[in-house]
This record gives sequence, C-alpha cells and structure tokens, in this order.
Amino acid sequence: MGEAFASSLIKSGDNDVFVAEPDSERRQYLNLQLKVNISKKQDVYDQINELLPITEIIILCIKPQLFNEVSKRLKDIIDQRKLVISILAGTRLDKICESLQIDNAVRVMPNTPGQIGKGISIWKSKKQLSTKEENSVKEILECLGISIKTDIESDIDKATAISGSGPGYLFLIMEIMEDIGIELGLSEEVAKKLVIETFIGSSILAKEKDVSFKELRKEVTSPNGTTDSGVKEMIKNKLAHSIKSGIIKAHERSIEISND
Repeated sequence: MGEAFASSLIKSGDNDVFVAEPDSERRQYLNLQLKVNISKKQDVYDQINELLPITEIIILCIKPQLFNEVSKRLKDIIDQRKLVISILAGTRLDKICESLQIDNAVRVMPNTPGQIGKGISIWKSKKQLSTKEENSVKEILECLGISIKTDIESDIDKATAISGSGPGYLFLIMEIMEDIGIELGLSEEVAKKLVIETFIGSSILAKEKDVSFKELRKEVTSPNGTTDSGVKEMIKNKLAHSIKSGIIKAHERSIEISND
C-alpha cells in the first residue's frame, strides 16, 4: 500500500513525496519509476533522520509487527506539528500516539484497489484535526479513491475484515471461477476475461441501481433456471457460512494484532 500512496500522490501533481525504504533496489525503483524523492543514505533510520525534518505529513506504511521497533527510533525526532497518518492494520490510535509520544494521529484502513484510484478507505483521528489537517487527509485518501470518516475506532477493525481484506476474498472467488471455467473447456484467456468483466459489470450495476444486493440477485435468478440451480447448490453447501466464518476470523485477527 505504501507504493499505492506514493504513486497516487505523485500522479495528483501537487505533492513532493519522500520515501524511506530499507531495500536499496526497491528504493531505486521507487525513485526511477514513481519519481519520489529518496535519500542516498543506506540505513533506513539515517534516511528518516534526513527526510523527516523536511516533511509536513508522515505516512506510516510498515508491517504492524515492525511498529514497536520503528517507534522507538521515531519518537525522539517526530515534531508534534507533523501530521502522522498510519495504515498499520490493527494498530490503535492510543498505541500509535503513546509509542511516538505525540498528541494526535490518524488511523486509516485502505485497500489495494487504491493502487488504481478505485479503493475505499475508512479513517479516524485520535483528536479533532484542524481544518487544514482534515483537508490534507481527505486529499491524500481521495488520491486512492473514496474515503469514509468515522468517529468510532472499532469501525476500522470491522472494516478491515470487510473492505481491507475484501479484495483477497473476491480474488479467491475469481480464481475459483476461472479454474472451473477452464475445467469446463474454456481457454484460460476467455475464462479470465469472462470472470473479470462479470465482476466489473456486476459492481457497476450494484453501484448505479438503488436496490439491495438481494434484489439484484433475484433479478438474475429465474425460477428453475441455471442461476437458480447454481445458487441453490451454493446455499446447500453453506457458502454463506464459509464467507461469514472467514470475515469473522479476519476481524478477530485485527483485534488480536491490536492487543499485541
């Protein structure tokens, strides 16, 4: 997601983006391909020490497991006037602020379609932001797609299991549908295109028609027809239970991470 943020911000044309990255090849790639600013220093903490003073907004795009180590290095050099935005899954605002010794921060859960500006993010700040800060958050997230502000932090853990992990669930379903299409005798190219366009068209239809998903399903399900037969078989095999248990497991894992 860090690359998605950097790419989208650069494409917007109004931002200077600075990236600290421990992998030298990756750092050069980001510099050459995305035109982000990088440090010539090799050690990532030396990079941070160099870049942090010249930035107004800090976006933490690291694995949650690395936060404790990184925060120990950052806490002494982060200025309270900096706006800190975190996309760390399951890492609560209290922990972010306490670890970095700052008064305020913004927690965001984006998703991978943000790479192409079609994502959705949900966010919350620990304390009220200034008008300038809130506008900055909205402008950054709008580079990735749509954003939703919430006043309830637990909503972010719930959204992590729906929209944050959601692309993974959908890609799994797409993978299964493609494989079955090939088993039925379709070429890989045709099967993949049929699946992709079906998902795209269905998503647009759901967005543009002001009816429930259930109503949309009924529209395409003729009694005793092919869709009706397929849907009944999926229900019989407890598809809803499988999806529900997966989402609940993802939600539980988000909470577990926050308690680590």
